[in-house]
This record gives sequence, structure tokens and C-alpha cells, in this order.
Amino acid sequence: MTAHLSVPALDNKKNRASSLSEKIVNGYLKKKMGFTGLIITDGLDMKGVTKNNKKGKVALKAFVAGNDILLIPDDIPASIKTIKEAIEKGKVDEERLEESCKKMLRYKYLSGAWKRTVVDTDKLLGDLNRPSYQHTVDELFGEAITVVKNEGNIIPLAYPDTLHPAVLIIGTEEETSFEQPLKQFMPFSVFRLPHDASTSDKQKVLNMLEDYNLVIIAVVNTNILASKRYHIPESDVQFIEHVARKKTVILDVFASPYALDFFSGTTNFKAIVISYQDKPYMQKVSAEAILGIHKAKGALPVGAGGFAAGTGILIEKSRLSYATPEELGIDTLYLTKIDSVALSGIAEKAYPGCQILAAKDGYIFYQKSFGYHTYDKKQKVENTDVYDLASLTKILATTPALMRMADEGKIDINGRLSDYLLYLRGSNKEDIGFREVLAHQAGLQSWIPYYEETIWNTDWDTTVYRSSISELFPVRVAGHMYIQENYHYAIYNEIINSPLQEKEYTYSDLGFYLFKDMIEQINNIELDDYVYQTFYNPLGLRHLRYQPRRYFPLQNIIPTENDQVFRHQLLHGDVHDQGAAMLGGISGHAGLFGNAYDVAVMMEMFLNGGVYGGRHFIKPETLNDFTSYQFPEKDNRRGLGFDKPLHEYEEHRTNCRSASPESFGHSGFTGTYTWADPETGLIYVFLSNRVYPDMHNSKIMDLDIRTSIHQLFYDAIGEEK
Repeated sequence: MTAHLSVPALDNKKNRASSLSEKIVNGYLKKKMGFTGLIITDGLDMKGVTKNNKKGKVALKAFVAGNDILLIPDDIPASIKTIKEAIEKGKVDEERLEESCKKMLRYKYLSGAWKRTVVDTDKLLGDLNRPSYQHTVDELFGEAITVVKNEGNIIPLAYPDTLHPAVLIIGTEEETSFEQPLKQFMPFSVFRLPHDASTSDKQKVLNMLEDYNLVIIAVVNTNILASKRYHIPESDVQFIEHVARKKTVILDVFASPYALDFFSGTTNFKAIVISYQDKPYMQKVSAEAILGIHKAKGALPVGAGGFAAGTGILIEKSRLSYATPEELGIDTLYLTKIDSVALSGIAEKAYPGCQILAAKDGYIFYQKSFGYHTYDKKQKVENTDVYDLASLTKILATTPALMRMADEGKIDINGRLSDYLLYLRGSNKEDIGFREVLAHQAGLQSWIPYYEETIWNTDWDTTVYRSSISELFPVRVAGHMYIQENYHYAIYNEIINSPLQEKEYTYSDLGFYLFKDMIEQINNIELDDYVYQTFYNPLGLRHLRYQPRRYFPLQNIIPTENDQVFRHQLLHGDVHDQGAAMLGGISGHAGLFGNAYDVAVMMEMFLNGGVYGGRHFIKPETLNDFTSYQFPEKDNRRGLGFDKPLHEYEEHRTNCRSASPESFGHSGFTGTYTWADPETGLIYVFLSNRVYPDMHNSKIMDLDIRTSIHQLFYDAIGEEK
């Protein structure tokens, strides 16, 4: 579409709009740029062209200039008459008319318009708002967003754990679409001021910003009128510059880039983003670009604010984001089947509810919650609810901790556990190595029911437990159940003195108890604090923690078993695993709670070779080692900490048919499962509380629900085998 602009650099004739310029339309657009598509004028009834031309003449000049479609002429009969007369009198060649007619006929044919198909108006709204169209809008906005300054690569925000950020909205006191992605990612305080706010209101905001170390300023509620300063008063500019002199500021302007000329300089801004249009969707995408959830690759179309035309800094997408299945070419028929399988599991009472998430190549295309917390159907499962992840703890806490420590040279993954846990020396476990323990090849027995020695018939041993917290019984096991302060020594003593079996594949939790103690001794910090500070907080994860009662409302924690053997209560916010519970809910093999999204972020970080959000967490070669088969010659399918596909696929086993040999993941006793596949870029998370109300409920395994859904995702992306 040709706009009614004055562009002297291309055509310097006075009062000639670009839409009526043969030099611009025919000479520049068609000949120099080689554009062969349909050319449409802006409305020809606008004053930009009518004020200097008689009725009918505007359309003729637009036609002569090279436009094919003349939009809204000021006088249609007069326009037709004027063009017809010009052709008949030889002032305009018939070839010019034929050129546009042929183009129109060609595009009518290509579009199917020649068929004169009647438009179904009942479906018009849906047809005009297809997901593919929204994807195009998304791409266009992302292509447009322009980062002209990015000092220290502050964009995207790679170190959220070091930030105490605030958002300052200039231009409205209403909530904006700009704030929403930021607040979903991490705790942002939001302050708002209208345009030309009072001095007292500005001072209040300045006082409140005192404790923040990053301020993201968004200038909104603008317009397109240069004569009106794009609705950005001088007082706003002065206030923004004042904030930038005192704070680290990222400035995002939702207006013409010429608005940068209002500022006396750009030195005090850490980063500057031009987002051009003050539209809700543009605000959302621009905020996502600052977070690294969306790519920004725009370039300034004009010079402004001391930045030359063409200035633009590429900001790559570096975090999980969302896309529709259609955008990724995914067959939605299979996604409907996944819905059915998930719902049938609830109907069969395999679990009362679940969360399911799938992502491909960094884009989440499926995220749903089904069912309820319990079978009484009082509370629906939400995406923000957290599940007891059971043995997913091994790959989401203990294993990444060991990988990080190996990268830092704190441990030798080819060494022995007794090199770091001195109490193993002289025991039958003195020579067991990291690799064989992590791959369940060390000969450790599967598990030890520690709790059995602490109950008499059905009663607790009161030398071990008390019903209220005290200095001697400070460790919570469950509601009104606290264990003796030093009882963890008894647990470790049982592990040390347990027998060793033949060194063949036997899945065992015991080594992960030892890894917890090792991680804490070497780093001088509790395991839960170590993984939070090293991974979860830097990754921006807000729903992945041990001891969930400390961090989440109870109504957001999914209950597990109604334990009638050991704890004699419904477990709600306390870890299901008995051994982990006796350690206060924090262990290397179990204890972690989380939602599907946060699990997916961890898996995406693994899939990206240890990088996420522009930040390096684990070396790629370390991840490659840990996610590779370790003892395949001994019929062991395990990696280091990670589970892997069977060497030869078997029905009703641990993985689905299409999982590649490069893929990795883990399952959890409570009904959880996650898997990542480098070959296809597919990440899958399934969380449920299948152990409610009874841990002996095996329907989720009997029906192959987790692996069946996994296979359907492979089918949906066209990777079925």
C-alpha cells in the first residue's frame, strides 16, 4: 500500500504525495525494488491528496503513477470518466491499463476469487481470526521491535536472581498488557503515572523506586501525530531522564522513533527499545522480547535520537514461549486424542487430575490441566498447582547439582563416593563409583523401609516421634508428626551397613541419599538452598521447591496418599516418600514439588546444552555425558541420573515407541513423568497424583497412560515410528 507521504529524497516536486508519484511507485517500487505484486493506494478521499487536486484527477494520477487498486476515490464516477478519457485521447497507454487488469485477473485466479464462492458469514469471525493469522501478526511485531541500545547485554534479562525490578508505566494509571508477561516471569512491582503527572505524584514514585536496582519504563498512551509530540509531554521526558540518572533503566517507547529526539541524550539509559505502536499485543510482545521469550530483530527506518537509520540489535529468543499447534505444523487431531486419554484416566480412577505440557523447539504448544485435586471434585487442577514430583527429584535437583559440581572441579565423576564421604571408607561401599551409582549399576539394594523400625504395630515409637515440634524433635515428617533431631544418622547408618549385591542393573534410591549429604558437605549449604540458588531462582522458576508448605498456599498443593500405615493421615504438602519425609522432606531421591511449566524449563535447559535465558548453567559436554548410555554392554539402559529408552523397544515398559536413543527423562512413583528428545526437540511433562488415596493404585501403569500420551505427541509432530 502506498501512503500519502512527502518524500523529497525520492520525489521533490511540491505537493506531490508519494502515492501519486510515478518516480516512487513505478520507478522505485516496481523497477528498482522489483516488486511485482498488487499495489494499493491509501484512501484517495484523504486531504493529503484531495486538497491539491480536482475531483477525478487524484485517481488518474494514482493510476498513472503505477498503482493497481485505487482505494476510495473522492468521486468514483468522475474518477472513471477521467481515466477513460485519458486512455481514449492517448494520454495514457492502453498497455498501462492492461498491466493492472492482468495482475488483477492473476490474483483473482490465485486466490480463488474467480469462483465467486459465497462467504459463510456464520464462520466469518473465526475465519478472520485464524491462528495462522495471529502467528503472522506475532512475527511482524517481533520483526519490528527495535533495540537501539543494549549496554552490557542487559536484554534479555539473564540474571533475574540478581534483580529487584520495578516497572514504571508512563501514560496511564490503568493496567497494561506490557506488565503481564513481566509479572508472570518474576516478582515485579508496578508503578503507573498519567501523562504530565503532578510533581507530588512523581516524587512519590521516586521515593518508592529507591530500593529497586532496575526500572523498566514503558511510555504508552501515545499517538501518531508529530505535531502533538506523539502525546509525550516535555514533563514526562524530564521525569524519565531524572529516573535514568538515579537508576538502571530500560526505556521502551511505544511511539514513533522520532520521539527519541525529545530526549537530551541517551547516555543514562542502559537499554532503549522502540516498539512503534501503542497496541496491547505490541506491549505484550515487547515485554517478552525484554525477557528473551520473543525475538526482537527490528532496525530503525529513520535516524533518530542520535541513532542512524538501520540501527538495530538482534535479541534472540532464549526462553520457552508459546505457539499454537498450527504455527508449528502439528496435527491437532492427535492433541484431541491426548485430551481423551487424559480424561479416560480420570474416569478409570487412575488419578483424580493431572497436568500435561508439551513443547517443540522451544515453543509450548500444549499445556492443560485436567480433573481435580481429589475425587470429591471440589477443587480443579490449575496450571500453577504443584505436585509431589517423587523421583523426578533425581534429575531436577541431585543430578544437575552433581553436573554443576563436576564442571567446577569439586567432584570427579570418574572417582569414588568415598573420596568425598569419608564415612564410607572401610565399609563395603568404599569402592563404589559415581558412574555406577548414578546408573544404578553399583549393586545397592533397591530401597530400605526405614520407617518400619520406628513403629510398633500401628503406633509411632515415641523415642523417635512426637506430635508437636520441640528443640529435640524439630523435623517435620507430616502433620503433628516430628522426628528426633539426629535420626538422619540412623538412616545413613542403615545405608552404610546395607549389603551389596552383584553389580548388575538394579534401580536404587540409596545412592541419592548419599549424594544429598555429599552436595551439602562440599558446598556447605543445604541441598534445597543449593539447587534454588544455583538453578531455580536464576532460571526464574517460581513453582519448583522442596517443603512446599513454606512457599505455596495449601490450596495450590496437590495431596497424595491417605497413608494408613506410617503417618496415619492424608499427605498434603508433605512428601509422600517415607525416607524423604524422615529427612524433613529434603532428599536426593525425592522431596521436590513443582508444576509442569517449571519442570519443562529444566528439561529445556538440558536440551539446550545447559543454557537458558542467555545464561550458562552446565557445560554441554557434561550434559552429553550424563544423558548418554553408561553400561549398555551390561543390558543397562540408564544414563547418569537420567533414564533412557530401552535398547530394544518393548510394549508396556518405560518409554514410548518413538523416543530416540538420544532422548532422556525419568518417571516418578506418585504418577509423574518427563522426557526430552534432542533429535526432535520435543519436551513432554505429565504430572499426576495417582497415589491418591492409595499408593497401590497401579492403573496409570496398567493403562500405559503416560507413555501412550507421549507417543501421541510424537505422532502429532510427525515423528511416529
